[in-house]
Amino acid sequence: MKEKLIEIEKQIENYSTFSNLSNNELLVFPETVRQVHLFKVFGDNLLSIPHNFLIKGHESEFEIPFSFLSEKSTLEIFESEFRSDIPNEFIQIGNLNGLSEIVLLNVLTNNIHVFHVSDVVDKEWLNYKLFEKTICDFETLIDNIRPQTVCCFINPKNLSEYDIFEIRDNSDIKYDDKILKFESTKQAMENYKMLVLNSIEKGFDVHFAPKSLLNELKNKV
Repeated sequence: MKEKLIEIEKQIENYSTFSNLSNNELLVFPETVRQVHLFKVFGDNLLSIPHNFLIKGHESEFEIPFSFLSEKSTLEIFESEFRSDIPNEFIQIGNLNGLSEIVLLNVLTNNIHVFHVSDVVDKEWLNYKLFEKTICDFETLIDNIRPQTVCCFINPKNLSEYDIFEIRDNSDIKYDDKILKFESTKQAMENYKMLVLNSIEKGFDVHFAPKSLLNELKNKV
């Protein structure tokens, strides 16, 4: 796990930060989770998880943005809004898709579970996600995290119209239902940025994108 965290840290170090949780606040987590907080891997729009890893058989779906929990306020929100529905052995360690899906660790089993914030209104479905639908163990989750490449641009005049694409296997681009293959990572990145510019020229707004791309677009404004 340490080697994977070192690798991720190197890949995103220009944009990531260290955890904002104090040593005392980290005591609510088991030692394996506290180890993550030794690395500079925190912040939004940095990391993702393959969709197929979360839902088997969904190889054609785009990767899902992921972030590690690193703010005391996030812990407090979870405790105030969800703890009454979530048993104490579950602790929040991160989020998917911004804040809409919460990633939990069961400290008794070391397993990862995910629920949507709307699931609390359906107790049967929530219990299924907590006690039957296990994603993986904590170490396997870490092994499958990677730098985010997926981005989504939406037509502000028609929210059902959007462009979404991501880099796959370093030299491929997944775009809509197509896989565009290139001879090198450099070529893939050049075409990736062309797709981004095309979306902007159409008047589409950024819905989500990697931090590096957001910074680049911000500097051009």
